[in-house]
Order: sequence, then C-alpha cells, then structure tokens
Amino acid sequence: MEEFVEFTGKDVDEAISKACEYFQTERDQLEIEIVSGGSSGIFGLVGLKKAKIKAKRRKNPLELENKIREIIVNLTKHIAPLSEIKVDVSSDPIYVNIEEQENAGILIGKEGQTISAIQYLANRIIAKQYPGTSRIQLDAANYRQRQNEKIKQTALMLAQKAKRMGRTMRTQPLTSYHRRIIHLTLQKDRSVQTKSLGEGPLKRVLIMPKKKMARKKESLQTRTNY
Repeated sequence: MEEFVEFTGKDVDEAISKACEYFQTERDQLEIEIVSGGSSGIFGLVGLKKAKIKAKRRKNPLELENKIREIIVNLTKHIAPLSEIKVDVSSDPIYVNIEEQENAGILIGKEGQTISAIQYLANRIIAKQYPGTSRIQLDAANYRQRQNEKIKQTALMLAQKAKRMGRTMRTQPLTSYHRRIIHLTLQKDRSVQTKSLGEGPLKRVLIMPKKKMARKKESLQTRTNY
C-alpha cells in the first residue's frame, strides 16, 4: 500500500504546496493529515516551529493498474507482443503476471535475469510517477512461484543437513527477497538459526544448528573460568 510522505513548511499551506510539487498533482488529489500547524513564536524569532503534514496520493486503483499495465506492455512489446498482463494492485508487493506461453523462456531469461531487469525498470518508472507506491513483483509462466518454492525446499534441505551433520550450511549468493524467504521458512524451526553473510546486494544465508552454537558458548565460558 502507498505510504504517507512527510512535508514541512513555515505554515500548512507551504507544506501542502511542497506535497503537490512532490507528487506532481493538485491539492484535491492528495490525502493530507496535519501533524502540526506550526507556530510563529515570539516576535517570529523565539519558539518558531514549522508546520508539518503527511500526504499521499488519493487511491485510484484503476488508474494505477492501467499505468502499470502500460509500463509493462511498453517494456515487453518487442519480446512478447501478444501476451496478456494481469495486475493485482491490492497485493503488497503489487503482483503483475505476464501470461505468455510461446515466449515465456525469453521473457524470463537465464536464471531470471531478463524478467528481473524488466521488473527493476518498471519499479523505477512507477516510483517516479507514483511516489510511495508498493513495489512491483513481476512474474511470467509462474516462474516466481516455482522459484520461491524451490528456495523453500533448499532451505529445508540445508536445515536438515545442518542438524544431521552438526555443521553450518550456506546458500549460494541471494537477493534480499530470496534471503527473506529462507529466513521466514526456517524461523519456526527452533533447532537452527539463520544469518545473512556478505557485502553488497547478493549475500549468502548461513544455516547453523543451535546445538553447535550452544557448545561454542559453553566452551568459551569454560575457558573464561580457567
């Protein structure tokens, strides 16, 4: 869902003007919450406080849906000109599915590189035109769902291996979205602990058996006592 953005000004009108400029729209197209009306203080000097408001674009699901569909069509028309695009603006992130059979493989690309690039461009465009809008998750031929399920199964397999061998297992470098799937899949398993490791956007997830962690702590305490 679209979030409120905070603006300040010497008075409420100035703060609202800043909001209109930011969203590139008229005042009546914004939802506005006045946080503070501001204060001119004593002689306009002491105790001066700026006005503060929160604003967001008024919800127009159909307009947003049509805009997202238009963006995806323009980005994919040379790859899959006859595809059907379905947009669910009620979900968070906004789910966009390209229903395409013949050219699905080209749309997805090697290891999802093409569809990830299209998704990135779509998000940059929509963020500029509709600031505060939820991110878009782009899918084709249920690739994302199949990929998510594969990552979940990998997490469960590595967790079982970590517990059986008493050793820390690690995934391949993953995006923040896929690392989150690993963490959420294993968060209810009390016998393992997960932790992201690395620098940059791609990091590995460590899956550590908790018994091993407990033994390390016990060993450290023993050494300290001596």
